Amino acid sequence: MDPSRRAEARALVPAPLLYGQFQPVVGQWVEYELTTRQGAFRVRVALVGETVREDGTSLYQVELDHETTPRMLVVVWLVGVNRPFVERLAVSVAPHAPISIPVDLEADSPELRGELKGEKDISVRGPFAGKARERTFQRERGKPVVVVDTSRVPLVGVASVVTEEGAWVARASGTGARPSLDTVPIAIPRLPGQ
Repeated sequence: MDPSRRAEARALVPAPLLYGQFQPVVGQWVEYELTTRQGAFRVRVALVGETVREDGTSLYQVELDHETTPRMLVVVWLVGVNRPFVERLAVSVAPHAPISIPVDLEADSPELRGELKGEKDISVRGPFAGKARERTFQRERGKPVVVVDTSRVPLVGVASVVTEEGAWVARASGTGARPSLDTVPIAIPRLPGQ
């Protein structure tokens, strides 16, 4: 991937998916507090569906419900588990119709994460208290990205991600998630040759 396109690609894969380890259990959710320059708000990441394709691979529907005004819902369709692949995503901002675009990126792409510069064991407090692993990544420009991993956080195993764009901190988790996307998105097709 051309280095000039990496920032654009990173914006398409939510940070907990990019730096996490996908652990799919339909109905599970984890709520993050996302702090950006625009303020702080909650984002609920939920696995709301799984479909097994004809070739035997699983397609997972992950929803990121941003509790903003107006409400923003981002839906990511992932293929596979070990190296999940973001096939498409849809964005819905009320009152507009949702739009779906092809993405075609690995959810945990080393190229997008940056170079691993260090890791160490730490202890975390709060709802996911206990031992965790802190990893530091360096992108081609800017400040390092600091990720705290723990298996106690469902779906992605990420307790926090701090980037230049913002900080994601896991605050709660649970089960019983159901789909929020209630209309079929307008699908933007792939370009020829892709």
